[in-house]
Amino acid sequence: MPEHSRLLLLVTIVAAMPVGGALGQITEFDVTVVESPALDGKRFGKVGQYERLRGIVIGEVNPSDPRHHDIVNLSRAPRNPAGQVEYRTTVEIYRPINMERWNRAIYHIVSNRGGAGAAETSLLERGFAFVRIGWQGDLTPTSQNIVAMLPVATEADGSPITGTALEEFIFNDLEHQSHPILTYPAASLNPDDATLTVRATQGSQRATPEDMHWKFVSPTEIEITRPTTFDGGAIYEFIYNAKDPIVLGLGFAAMRDAISFLRYEKVDPKGHRNPLAAPYLANTVISLGRSQSGRALRDFVYQGFNEDVSGRIVFDGIHPNIAGSRKTFTNYQFGQPGRWQKQHEDHLYPGDQFPFTYATLTDPVSGQTDGLLERCLASNTCPNVIHSDGEAELWQARASLIVTDPVGRHIELPSNVRVYLLAGTQHGGGPGVHTRQPSQGICQNLSNPLAMGQTRVALSLALYEWVQDGIPPPPSSFPTVSNGGLVAATAVNFPDIPAVTYSASYNPLFLTDHTTVPPTRGNSYTVLVGQTDSDGNMLTGVRHPNLAVPIGTYTGWNLRRAGYASGAQCGGTGSFMPFPETEKARQASGDPRPSLETRYSSKSDYVAKLSQTANELVVQRLLLKSDAEDIIERARRSRHWTQD
Repeated sequence: MPEHSRLLLLVTIVAAMPVGGALGQITEFDVTVVESPALDGKRFGKVGQYERLRGIVIGEVNPSDPRHHDIVNLSRAPRNPAGQVEYRTTVEIYRPINMERWNRAIYHIVSNRGGAGAAETSLLERGFAFVRIGWQGDLTPTSQNIVAMLPVATEADGSPITGTALEEFIFNDLEHQSHPILTYPAASLNPDDATLTVRATQGSQRATPEDMHWKFVSPTEIEITRPTTFDGGAIYEFIYNAKDPIVLGLGFAAMRDAISFLRYEKVDPKGHRNPLAAPYLANTVISLGRSQSGRALRDFVYQGFNEDVSGRIVFDGIHPNIAGSRKTFTNYQFGQPGRWQKQHEDHLYPGDQFPFTYATLTDPVSGQTDGLLERCLASNTCPNVIHSDGEAELWQARASLIVTDPVGRHIELPSNVRVYLLAGTQHGGGPGVHTRQPSQGICQNLSNPLAMGQTRVALSLALYEWVQDGIPPPPSSFPTVSNGGLVAATAVNFPDIPAVTYSASYNPLFLTDHTTVPPTRGNSYTVLVGQTDSDGNMLTGVRHPNLAVPIGTYTGWNLRRAGYASGAQCGGTGSFMPFPETEKARQASGDPRPSLETRYSSKSDYVAKLSQTANELVVQRLLLKSDAEDIIERARRSRHWTQD
């Protein structure tokens, strides 16, 4: 065990000893039924109808608890008469109206930018209670969203804390004037105390064109008159003196404490009953985080919050989805949890530095030794982990670093971790093949319709069965160096498709010094991407039936078109390049990929091959039977063949 792990274990043992009072707790958990039945009154199998509860949770933490020592600015937050730091957060719960049909499992969904709502039908039919707890503290509360209301830190005399903050704006339009909002108020409205620059791409030189002007509209809004020499994808960087930092790391404690209350307690100090305590308390708690919330879930575990203040485990299992190798820009002074480090956008924000994966490694680039599970290993509170990414996360989120060391060598993962790469998908997946015509937007290619939600649901159920019943999940299915699935972007065997540019563009990673603003970068890490077949489709990972039996090329990357930072990666959007329908059309275009009529003798042939692949995934527990049937039915209704 590394030396700092032994120290963490000692701290945990000391922290668990009685100290004459609670170190932190939920002081009020006040929720009421706001909709019963909910979800339009629909019945979900034998579970029946659900109802929705909503309310406010009030909690407090003790800054002296060693578990809280790394919460930035907690020591400078206001305290109540008992010396505790208080917070408030919203909570939303969907539970079966007949709680005797509850499966006694909490399915926690980490809210993404305040999002609310229940889960997929197949999960509702299995009787979970669905919970969302506010954790992001820089959002404005509404009657519908899920947010944390966290204190603002101040100097000891009550005066505002000030410091340098960086805002990046990419407008993706051709307007002459823009009015971006600042995350934190400016400490001074003197324009001499701030700077605005613009650059075409992340690697371009920062410029201040003569026809670019800006001014403060208010402490939280500026007006930019944009220069004529830069296009709609230009990067505007605003550096200013901000004030009133929110204690954002406290949001992780709020999520921890609220879930711990639902899991372990029957009543709060005010006499409110735990809404999930009848007829029994939960015996299993799992958590899903997608995209931003997947990064937050990884950060939550990394920073030690899967241990509650009584030393108990919070989540038995976690499922970070489409998070890649990143964490979040949350537990920082003037943090911005909504930032998402990509090749073109938000590239320079914190939250993407070592450690990247669940195994403990020594990083030859930074010299550090660490892993995402170090703290939970020290407190014996590690969850089982199912980590799933899409192909886009290889190109934009450096997902290869989940299964390699920082210089690109194969690694083995801990026994409590399974990893899956959903090949061919864009960030978050698309609406599904055979649904509607893909759009293009500011990208060069059509967007990728390939779905990932069905596999994500199957993996979440596998996680539940793993922690609840001890049933091992499907074997990991992720491209690796050892199986030839991960290669340098320049080594991808992508075909020469007419009117399609393959530039080998991906999101690089550097050791970055964030003590300077803007940050400065050091040596690079090795980032690899997925190898493809002769169609340009990924060879390894979990292959959706629509990828295994394709009607086109599906990629996790796309490029921005002219006028919008041409050639840069187009966010998390992937590409779809349809196959030529006939051999005549293929020959006329010069497309090297076989036509649909060459691949499939008839629509029935296509549906039969798709059905076989879908049913194989059901057997492998990577697809639910109901979802396989839906995929097959969509293929039957496909417009690509009018008749056999």
